[in-house]
Amino acid sequence: MAKRLTEEMVIARTKISDLSKIKRLNCWGSELVDVSLLRRIPNVEVLSLSINKIDTLVDFQFCKRLEELYIRQNDIRNLHEVVYLQNLTNLKNLWLGENPCCNTDGYRLAVIKALPQLQKLDNVAITQEELRDSQRRGKALCHPEDAHEESEEEYVAEVA
Repeated sequence: MAKRLTEEMVIARTKISDLSKIKRLNCWGSELVDVSLLRRIPNVEVLSLSINKIDTLVDFQFCKRLEELYIRQNDIRNLHEVVYLQNLTNLKNLWLGENPCCNTDGYRLAVIKALPQLQKLDNVAITQEELRDSQRRGKALCHPEDAHEESEEEYVAEVA
């Protein structure tokens, strides 16, 4: 059975019972698959969810105050998932590395193009030159639900 992020788990780790008051949450290495509870934690600013089994970024779009997202070593295969983070205007630091989608050609420029507000991607600062280059040469990502035609082959990492 898929392991789910629960209210009890969040309260145990943060010592805060009102989910709307949580600013930081660290659940790395918890074998989580389902993080839909994030929809009820809208004010979180820092999320550490590395080393889990998360395969989608859909639930993160509801964390409107998110500034830092650490989600390396999960199971995000489709690079188009990054589109779910586009309306998170405060997101400055994204660590997505070591997910299958990172093996996609043009990964870094595509993510920077989709999320130009980022200052750091995979623990590497984004330069102004890189930002300009991403706008010129970065591949445009589309909503994952619209990415099922020919572009899916290009942006979904090969399953070994």
